[in-house]
Amino acid sequence: MRAFHSVRIHALARGLALAAAVALAAPAVSADDEIDPVVARLQAQLAQLDGDAQLAGMGGVERLKAQQAVQALAVAKSKEYASAQFVAERRVRAALAAAQADALARQSTDLDRERDQIMVTAARRDADAARRDAERLRMQSLARQEEAERERTAAAETFALAEQAKADAEQARRLAASRGREAALAREEAELANSLVAEALAAEAPLPPSRSVGPATVYTLAGSAFASGRAALTTEANASLRRLAMEIGGRNVEVVGYTDSQGAATANQALSLRRAEAVAAILKESGASGSIRTDGRGAADPVADNGSAEGRAANRRVEITVR
Repeated sequence: MRAFHSVRIHALARGLALAAAVALAAPAVSADDEIDPVVARLQAQLAQLDGDAQLAGMGGVERLKAQQAVQALAVAKSKEYASAQFVAERRVRAALAAAQADALARQSTDLDRERDQIMVTAARRDADAARRDAERLRMQSLARQEEAERERTAAAETFALAEQAKADAEQARRLAASRGREAALAREEAELANSLVAEALAAEAPLPPSRSVGPATVYTLAGSAFASGRAALTTEANASLRRLAMEIGGRNVEVVGYTDSQGAATANQALSLRRAEAVAAILKESGASGSIRTDGRGAADPVADNGSAEGRAANRRVEITVR
């Protein structure tokens, strides 16, 4: 047994060295093609298994399934990644367990042969001592076989759990999608009700604050005219825009959205454009018949200091220039 463990340790060392050599010999990848560290770790474990002389050729079917699961993980989309990783992790463990089980079975066969040889030799030695040795080897063989069977059973149970987890994840995804559709429908209904109320209030609504810039008039909607982080207008702002559309008539209009400096620049630019487009849509719907151009400039062109809450509130705005 000591000799076996020594060979086993040397084989594992050779497997680790082989995995390291494969990693060093792999071609360099760019930042855009960076290997997933989870995939790399699982591939290294399989490479270590392949390089283990004691386990060579063992657990072939489970090893193939593990390689296929790791390949599936490498190309899995983000929404499928967690379940693919779960399956790949369990498949790699199952491959190791299967290889060890096959190796134990082979060792059991070798022990049986050794026992038979001892029985032959026992004729020339003390019969009782030979029988005791044979029984000891038989019990060791049975123990190893039982251990191998336990490993196989555990691997099967693990795979079943992985399949159930995958099914649960898919059900959760479908439920989330259904709730998302329900939320979108509720928002649409709320926005429709908002528009109907704003249309009724438009005739009496005040115009947005304005200032003259040369021959043009610039109307300003404050950031409070929108729901936080969204492009949906409040009822009061909606009604004010509908009143403004009556005043604009066929004149040309430029609508530009702005944000404060907090948050990512790309997100701020996108939000400012969506708000400008929402304002333009209401103006067109309410009778503004001239050309309407929209733009989103994010945190550019601040009118106040972004270092204070009051300054940031002033910078969150939509300017409507009428010429």
